[in-house]
Amino acid sequence: MRNKILLLGSGELGKEVVIAMQRLGQYVIAVDNYENAPAMQVAHEFEVINMLDGDELDRIVAKHNPDFIVPEVESIRTERFYDYEKQGFTVIPSAKAANFTMNRKAIRDLAAVDLGVKTAKYKYATSFDQLKEGVKFTGMPCVVKPLMSSSGKGQSVIKTESDIKKAWDYA
Repeated sequence: MRNKILLLGSGELGKEVVIAMQRLGQYVIAVDNYENAPAMQVAHEFEVINMLDGDELDRIVAKHNPDFIVPEVESIRTERFYDYEKQGFTVIPSAKAANFTMNRKAIRDLAAVDLGVKTAKYKYATSFDQLKEGVKFTGMPCVVKPLMSSSGKGQSVIKTESDIKKAWDYA
């Protein structure tokens, strides 16, 4: 049976997923926020949208009416997946799994706060001053990760005081 799969994220990993799905006879629409992404080069169709824009995401889902929605990157309005499941769409992995695992804050807080799992010390920062306070709290070296990034972009290691500003600007 041929299914229509909406692949949200079209990087190198997505390209491999598209090729594997096509070998299984599936029809794939690759979606990403930039044109000519790797998976778009081999997919049956493609769409270029801002996947952080929930209305745009809703429009693409409605337009293609896929059998399966497969998120491949973090930069997606993942909370919309709950609505898609209520509408009868199959999200792989489930909306709950995708929302937790693709949201660094949600997964970290689930582990550290809700489940009480011992984790490395961490803080969230929405300003440069908060980052400086976070570095004081965690100590150096300190890894800085944006809440949303892809392929390690925006991540850095702070080893000295002078690295803090560079890390903030890069993140």
